[in-house]
Amino acid sequence: MRDYLFPPIIFPLFLILIVLPLLVLSFVFAGTAVFKLVFGVESDKAVLLLVMIVLGSLINIPLFEMKGCEVVRRYEIFGFIYTVRSKKKLIVAVNIGGCVLPVILATKLLYEILDFIPAFVFIGSFLLSSLIIYGFARPVAGVGIVVPMIIPPIVATIASYVAILLTDAPVILLPKLSFSLGILSALFGADILHLRDIEKIGYGVVSIGGAGTFDGIFLTGIFAVLFSVLLV
Repeated sequence: MRDYLFPPIIFPLFLILIVLPLLVLSFVFAGTAVFKLVFGVESDKAVLLLVMIVLGSLINIPLFEMKGCEVVRRYEIFGFIYTVRSKKKLIVAVNIGGCVLPVILATKLLYEILDFIPAFVFIGSFLLSSLIIYGFARPVAGVGIVVPMIIPPIVATIASYVAILLTDAPVILLPKLSFSLGILSALFGADILHLRDIEKIGYGVVSIGGAGTFDGIFLTGIFAVLFSVLLV
């Protein structure tokens, strides 16, 4: 009997057929549950919000261009070495699904949050969370601004919990505050405060919120709510 499937082939098939669908289903379930909990919407509207964010993640809106780095390429033809130097531009864009829509949703929650928590307490929590996230974020050449995924949601959840305790606000408000604080502080601390370091990335397109995929901004809001549920 011959073996037609070998381990190097079985493992990628396992990832594609088993692991990837589980991750997608987990993301859909978690995202839908978060929207239902935070915004109090029905399942169909929660799924619609999630679909809008997923589709929006495919759209990047260019904001401005910067001088990139000089790229040097060397070619050898018939024993002769030729050097070609070219200037590459760095385009800074904003992602619809990974940044714009989450920020709109987070801002919408502020009207409800500020009815229970004073503005100066929220601003203080926001600035503290942003500074901590800024300290962990690093510009990586060819990639973008990178921050350990677990840091922003944990920071946002702890800051939100402290704000709830200081103001004696309803604990049930914690998921909403964690979502809003997580998204806004991740955007400000990881991306906006690091704009001055963006030239270190090199060249190409740097998208705030992700280039067709999600970065820390949207996922921070999701995980911050999940963490906050453990404290409620």
